[in-house]
Amino acid sequence: MAKKEIAQFDKLVEEYTKHPKVLEMKKYKHHGIERFDHCKRVAYFTYHVTKLLHLNVESATKAAMLHDFFTDEVMDEGAISKLRWHPEIAAENAREYFGLNDMEEDIIMRHMFPITFIPPRYLEGWIVDIIDDLTSIYERGYSMKKQFAPAMNAFVLFILTIIK
Repeated sequence: MAKKEIAQFDKLVEEYTKHPKVLEMKKYKHHGIERFDHCKRVAYFTYHVTKLLHLNVESATKAAMLHDFFTDEVMDEGAISKLRWHPEIAAENAREYFGLNDMEEDIIMRHMFPITFIPPRYLEGWIVDIIDDLTSIYERGYSMKKQFAPAMNAFVLFILTIIK
């Protein structure tokens, strides 16, 4: 990735990544990593895909950065119900702190389709939805690998001592 592209992305998300309320997302785990990092990763890939397809890069990237902009743990209450209604909380927070246009609000509100039942209206929304899903799968797998690595290492050492 060219340094120029990374600099453009960083500039585009700077307002959000330096905001104290957004930085609070660093306190919460999401798919085994910090929620802030998850949102930034989704925004990063959204930026590149929408740029490649000549879509609305600014709105898509902003919405991707703020798609999980809520500051409490998902597992505090019923996880399934929170999966359904957290987009509404994220949109409300994004609207309050940054303002949203119609596209940005739609992307945030519908990024959990089909769990939220209503599909995105914009191609940018579909892109964020799919990138969020793929990123979540990657992050969950990565965090599980890190979580089980010490146990696997101990198991391998145990087997090696038995074999000797």
